[in-house]
Amino acid sequence: MYVIGTSDKNCLTGYLEKSQINIRQLIFKAIEKKAVILICGPTCSGKTAAALNIALLLNTDIISVDSMQVYKKMDIGTDKINTCKYGIRQYMTDIFKPSHHVTAVEFREKCRKIIENDFFSKNRIPLLAGGSGLYIRAVIDDLKFAVKKTANLPSRFPENTCSSADEYEKLKKVDPGYAKKISPNDSRRISGALQVYRKTGKPFSQFEDTWNKRESVYRTVLVGLTKEKNNLHECIENRVSVMFENGLIDEVKSLLSAGYQNCSSLMQAVGYKEVIRYLEGEATEDECRQRIVKNTKKLAKKQLTWFKADTRINWIRADYYDNIIYLIGDIIKIIWKDLDNE
Repeated sequence: MYVIGTSDKNCLTGYLEKSQINIRQLIFKAIEKKAVILICGPTCSGKTAAALNIALLLNTDIISVDSMQVYKKMDIGTDKINTCKYGIRQYMTDIFKPSHHVTAVEFREKCRKIIENDFFSKNRIPLLAGGSGLYIRAVIDDLKFAVKKTANLPSRFPENTCSSADEYEKLKKVDPGYAKKISPNDSRRISGALQVYRKTGKPFSQFEDTWNKRESVYRTVLVGLTKEKNNLHECIENRVSVMFENGLIDEVKSLLSAGYQNCSSLMQAVGYKEVIRYLEGEATEDECRQRIVKNTKKLAKKQLTWFKADTRINWIRADYYDNIIYLIGDIIKIIWKDLDNE
């Protein structure tokens, strides 16, 4: 990972001065407005490298927004970077044991406390970086989540078996807006919406509406990094090779011997579930590698689809740059322009 040095900073300063941008003024403006900066994008797009260099420029630290890097002992497969050797702390990594199922709500609460206590209260800029779209939105947006279990809330309807027609009539009474959107024969969505109402006392459409608004609880600047498809796929293939060279198989063996074989974190995470199948004799090592590459490419596509739906994101093609100095410079320009547009 390339980290800009003193001569690079001087070059970058000169590049930004041509656009009348001063780093000290940007820092002051961001702190004054309690801005949150987010670097997002698909896996292998260069988010961590960009965030690390921006953190060095803005005298701040990084908050990881990754659904798998929160787990301890899951390092190689999640591509964790030791930012401490560069003098940068990375929050929200190595927090939970792999046996703990962290929800988006739990992640949000911990992350928001860090933003308030370790950044805003200390006049520092929260710099978020990650590719987990759900967790990102949970942290920055005013989302309402339908809880699975709520004590002391009466059921509006008994949870006995009813026909789809009966269930649909119930849904029309408690949530007519959502009932109009779905088919009377869509038993899965009907049942799910009624369950939300039973558990929360609120119509499902009320939760759905908050997801469509995309309103941040912070003054957020969103920057997305991406690459041309073939370039991104090549980066993914190279990363998988490096993971195997760095001991991915031994890492998974260690996790299994520690008793984490049935944990959802391992069974869901790309890179781990495939190695488990290899260790169980269901695939050769070469097949394991190819499956990780294939599933990582699928993950990147899914991430891009998620992020592309968010019109707030300012996109940059990271592979357009031969020099990271100018990539960082253009990200800074976006942040400056966004903070100035008020």
